[in-house]
Amino acid sequence: LNAFLIMMLVTSIYAILAVSFYRDRNPEFFGTFTRALFTLFQVCTGDGWASDIARPLFHDAGGTDGADHQGLDGWAALFFISFIVIVGWTLL
Repeated sequence: LNAFLIMMLVTSIYAILAVSFYRDRNPEFFGTFTRALFTLFQVCTGDGWASDIARPLFHDAGGTDGADHQGLDGWAALFFISFIVIVGWTLL
């Protein structure tokens, strides 16, 4: 019971952050708190999160030099990696 409460608290905090960070970039998954909470539940179960959810967020809209290439958004990678590590460690 305690691990579930800690996991729910961590997931809720990350859902609030995800809505504020990614609402404009991916409103289908992060438009509201409940959508973000369900999406992060999908991420912690490992159900297709890499290809459907995280990979589109890892790429920037473009580089700083105006060229037509996509760079890697390290903050999105750090967000999802830290979430997976914290939730995985909580469930141990």
